[in-house]
Order: sequence, then C-alpha cells, then structure tokens
Amino acid sequence: MPRMDAKTLYIIGNGFDLHHGLLTSYSDFKAYLELVDHETHDWVQSYIPAGGKWANLEQALAELDIDNIVSDMECFLGSYVDDEWSDAGHHDFQYEVDRVAEGLSKTLQGRFAEWVRSITIPERSNISGLLRTLDVNATFLTFNYTSTLTRLYDVSAENILHIHGEAADPDAEIVLGHAWSAEERPLLYDSVDPESADHRLLEAFSTLDDFFSSTFKPSKKIISDNLSFFDHLNTIEQVVVLGHSISPVDSAYFLRLIEAFDGRQVRWTIARRPDSDGGELVDNLKRMGVSHDLIRRVLWSQC
Repeated sequence: MPRMDAKTLYIIGNGFDLHHGLLTSYSDFKAYLELVDHETHDWVQSYIPAGGKWANLEQALAELDIDNIVSDMECFLGSYVDDEWSDAGHHDFQYEVDRVAEGLSKTLQGRFAEWVRSITIPERSNISGLLRTLDVNATFLTFNYTSTLTRLYDVSAENILHIHGEAADPDAEIVLGHAWSAEERPLLYDSVDPESADHRLLEAFSTLDDFFSSTFKPSKKIISDNLSFFDHLNTIEQVVVLGHSISPVDSAYFLRLIEAFDGRQVRWTIARRPDSDGGELVDNLKRMGVSHDLIRRVLWSQC
C-alpha cells in the first residue's frame, strides 16, 4: 500500500540499478548463464532473437524460432518406412523438442532467479552518482528485483512495490516473460491438419504452445493481485521515471497507472542519459495516452 499522502510516484527500471553500478544488464545475465549452464545459453543464442547482448530478452521470448527448432530436430524424426526404423525411437523427436522448450522456459527462468539473487549491491560510500533529490517518502513502483532503494537510500520497504518480485525474499516469484497473450497468439497445434500431419509434429507443436504460455508475463493477474496499490494513487501529482524503458512488454502497468490517475493532469518526468534525448521514452508514453505537454526530460545528474 503506498503512502496515502504521497505526491510523487517513482517508477524504477533497470537503468536505475545500472546507474548505481550494479551488474544487472541482460548481458551480465548472458555471461552468468554461459558460465553455469552452457546448454541453455546456447539454446537462447540459437532460438531466441534477443540481440548480441540479449538486451531484448523478455520481448524476444515471444519470437521463439519455431522453424529452426523443428529443422534442427528433424534428424530425430525418422521415417516409419526406413529399414532402420525402430519403435524405440518413436518419441525421440518430441523428447528433443521438449528439452529445448523446457530449457528456454522453466530452466531459463530458474537460472534467471538464481542470477538475480546473486547480484551484489555496492556500498553507499563507493557510489559517486547518488541522486540528490530523491524523495524517500514518495511511493515507489519498481520493476527491479534488487533492494537498491532500501540499501542505498533508506527508503522504507512499506513505500515500495516490487511488481515482479524481490530477490531478498526467498519465497518471491521472480517474473520474467513476454507480453504476447494467449488471446492474441494463434496456436501452433491448430496450424496443421490433424488428419494428415505427422502426430509426432503435432505433439511437438503442443509442447511449443506450452512454452509460450509458460513464458507469458501475466501482467493482468499481477495488477489484480496488487489492486490496493493501483487504487490508492489519488494524491499523486507527478511521476518520475528512473531507468525504465516504458517498453511494450510492461505497457499494461503504465496503462493501469494512467487509468488510476482518472484524468488528472499528472506530470511525468523522465531521466535521460547524456547520450540520449529520451525521445523514444516520450513517444512510448504518448502512445499510452499521456499528453506531450505533461512530459519533461531531465538528465540523471538533475535527479
């Protein structure tokens, strides 16, 4: 529950932790995964178009390279009329597809949670870029898993909602996923004729359909589970975005915030790096219905 009298809402993204020297980029996760689980790392490299540094990992989960997976596993799809065919190999193809699908869903998410809980927060005395004007009595909506706000700024945990889980809580679910809902996504299983298709391929498609379901970020449910937060923002006069990309994968949360403001002229401030004008962030907000007149951009050094 946010402070009932708070005037400012901070939205905290990964750029906030990076600004404070934490090794929390997806490229850091990539390096970690390559070290502890080379097979899963290679599957991401081969089948998830996340970019060279995996900067688009979450969104890219929705772009799993189905054709490449099937093509790579076709060597296990033996012909029934082949002289070397054996019933012992009947499930080899499905098994291999399932290994990849589970590796890129359950295993990847588990490794991600391990990595998040291994991240070290620097000592306050070792950080040169501490923010000067951060209002510790404000309300905070953080998409980060770390306890940076509490450790570095003494923000009360009661003022912070860790919307995707907090690493310090061993029982918390660490949320990682795409935003392609089942309502928008046609089932692979339905894309082929069950009367003529190889049933082994149908089973594999069903497995891959399950991958998309298990890697979906259930934003609507998360919002529903935290309605007490979104329903008590009536005193907020300004929103300060620190290090969040305002990307489509998290658009449901921003749309719910805007709805909670109920038409009030809430001002938005976006922190930008010196090498960026923040124009993309402004455009993302405008697409969600925030008036350009209510948005301003400031340098991190001014925050």
